[in-house]
Amino acid sequence: MTVKKILLVFIVALTVRTGYAWVFIDAGNLTNEDQALYIQLGQNIARTGEFLKTTGDGYITADVTSRVPGYPQLLAVVYTLFDDSNIAVVAVQILIDSLTCIVIGLIAESVIVGGFLIAGLVSAMNIGMIILSGMILTDTLFLFIFSVFTLSAFKYLRKPSMLQLFLTVFFLSISALVRPTSYYLVLLLLPILVGWHTWKRRSFIQLFYSLSLSIVVFVIIFGGIHHRNYQQYDSFSLVSQGGRHLLYWVLPATYQYSGQGSYQDGQKLAQEHFDTSIKNSMLQNPDNNPFKENDYYMQVAKEALSELGLLNILHAWSAGTVINLLSPSIAYAPAARAMKHPSFYETPGDGTVNKLFNYVTNTDSLLYLSIITIGTIISMVFLIISVFGFYRMIKFEWVIGQNREILLFSLFVIIYFMAITGPIVGVKYRLPLEPIMTMFFSYALVKFSKNYMGNK
Repeated sequence: MTVKKILLVFIVALTVRTGYAWVFIDAGNLTNEDQALYIQLGQNIARTGEFLKTTGDGYITADVTSRVPGYPQLLAVVYTLFDDSNIAVVAVQILIDSLTCIVIGLIAESVIVGGFLIAGLVSAMNIGMIILSGMILTDTLFLFIFSVFTLSAFKYLRKPSMLQLFLTVFFLSISALVRPTSYYLVLLLLPILVGWHTWKRRSFIQLFYSLSLSIVVFVIIFGGIHHRNYQQYDSFSLVSQGGRHLLYWVLPATYQYSGQGSYQDGQKLAQEHFDTSIKNSMLQNPDNNPFKENDYYMQVAKEALSELGLLNILHAWSAGTVINLLSPSIAYAPAARAMKHPSFYETPGDGTVNKLFNYVTNTDSLLYLSIITIGTIISMVFLIISVFGFYRMIKFEWVIGQNREILLFSLFVIIYFMAITGPIVGVKYRLPLEPIMTMFFSYALVKFSKNYMGNK
């Protein structure tokens, strides 16, 4: 790997993202859906210095418990420097995403010599990354930080040091302040460290220092938020958004993808469970505590999911994972979403196959259907090559042991995000897997090229 290769990846990524932004991004469309919430949070931090949310008449403020402050802090810096310019946010994200392509290339290079250029250029042309870099959402910043965490973790597994462990825990913790989906991975890092030290037969004192360092980093980064939540809301939770998500999104999706009925039937089921529970328990929340409310929604959702049974849950989780891995990234582009087409979530169907069939047959726009078809084929080819690279890595690296720990850790990260995402479908939910899948992809191509050239 040379400086020229790094510059090539960066320039290609920067050019492609800038071109996409120039042609497709309209400043007026940067306030749609969740983007408006993050813009509001970022502007409030820029003006008040506090993580607050405007309510009512625009002057009353309230603590935000449903989001973490990492991404709004970045927005606040940009808004302070560039006078609330959303286009400036996109420009900064384009730079960040271009750097992410370099980091993903370094991840691949850490596993196989010659993997940097393939992984870097594949990431540079990754449609999902390109699209999300042009939206005011957490995804671009999260992917960059999580990719740095992955690279740091690989280096630690290859050559352990306290500095490398600090960087690993630090970047993973910071990623959870941008998107809380990685929070439980921070907690799981402690038993992983115990298992890894035991497997490598490292001394007890080394384990003690490693655990102590990890806990200190965790307390420094999350201590303030947890202390605030405990003092004000009597809760040790990080955020208060999981309950509604589980009840009104995960439950209906599980109901549908397990073949029980349509998504709409699942939504009715969720509401029925909530109404019945409210009637029976007479829920009271005089303090208007968002964490108590979240716990209540979580309890109702868990009871409803338990009634569906473990096999149906596993069925739905598997179906959701397959759909996420094969979903075309282009479908998330604002230009594509503006075309006339049915909503995937609103499309009826009992089970995955029936839903997909109804979605395709109800799509009147031939152009949209063609774009989705081509995008799906690209996603399928990428997935097949990545799986083949994973197979080749098991076959060769497991035997010689050079990348055995990295392979196991990569598999663990994939399983973790599949479990966290479950049956929720969306291109953004596949994003944390992109660095590792791109690594497998580049591994397959490098091995194939070496074998082919060798035979020649």
